[in-house]
Amino acid sequence: MAADSWLTSLPADFYDQLAHSLSLHGMAVAELLSRPPDELLQQLTHLTGLTLSSVQRLNSISSHEELLAVLGTEPLALYHVLLLGRLTLGTTLAKPVLAYVQQQMHISAEQVASLTAYCTELSGAFLTTLEDYVPPPAGSVSLGLHRLRVEEAFARFLPGQLPAAPAATVRLTEPQLHMLRLALLLVHSLPPVASHPFLQAVAQLPQLRPAALELLIERFGHAQAQEPLPLTMPQLVQLYQAMQVCGMVFVSDVMGRLGLEEAFPTLPAAEAAATEAASGSQRQAVGEMVSGFTRWVQHTFPDAPEIQQARAEVLRLADAL
Repeated sequence: MAADSWLTSLPADFYDQLAHSLSLHGMAVAELLSRPPDELLQQLTHLTGLTLSSVQRLNSISSHEELLAVLGTEPLALYHVLLLGRLTLGTTLAKPVLAYVQQQMHISAEQVASLTAYCTELSGAFLTTLEDYVPPPAGSVSLGLHRLRVEEAFARFLPGQLPAAPAATVRLTEPQLHMLRLALLLVHSLPPVASHPFLQAVAQLPQLRPAALELLIERFGHAQAQEPLPLTMPQLVQLYQAMQVCGMVFVSDVMGRLGLEEAFPTLPAAEAAATEAASGSQRQAVGEMVSGFTRWVQHTFPDAPEIQQARAEVLRLADAL
């Protein structure tokens, strides 16, 4: 940036004005980047340099001082979050994000629409400001022309991203629901950087990264036993792999080595008693529920390429143990 003097002209309450917009745009970009990678999505990430971890970090900005620091050191990253988030919020890709916001804030659909309109109006104005002061990426004449390249890449990406129809609708018992919640939370909490080869292998799976799991964790947190629960194929893959990872963690020494045994207690006695492994150990109870769910997925979708790929990835995880 030629001069950072423009940063000093931002009002002292600018972060307060931008906070909701930054959060909403960041969640939208995380939803976008958590989709199965393909060539067009890779073009978007190449143009913007964004990753799930960098979006998560930028979304943790919590003060005016932190915002100024980011604008002074990596303004392009924030620019790209606002740009991609704004594009995503205008599509059906944002549906799960907006549903999550509505649930969290306890507001109506009309209020969500008003909030989205306000946030995108603010981001649009700020993007224009950034284009006046922030140098473009290498190889671009201006940030405005770079923006056109990103928008064109997004337009090419969008047609293949129609909302996925449910692959299955399940009705879960309370023990099954508890086990799936436990699996998602455990995988979400695994250290992103660790010396254990198994944890390194888990971290390489984009669908099991923390940001990719958060909306599913939220959904299962509000799910009720025996209610119809529609699941898309990407969600089934996440659950399938999360359950497998959870099972591997419970039957190996990973729990003890990471000190997770107290943070993630095993099934409550009443729920363990409801499983076929009631007479066995808690680890057996977990193993029965994991194998029961994964067998159901494999039996229900024997020819689905997504499940076959997920199973192959799980087998590689097992090798890392």
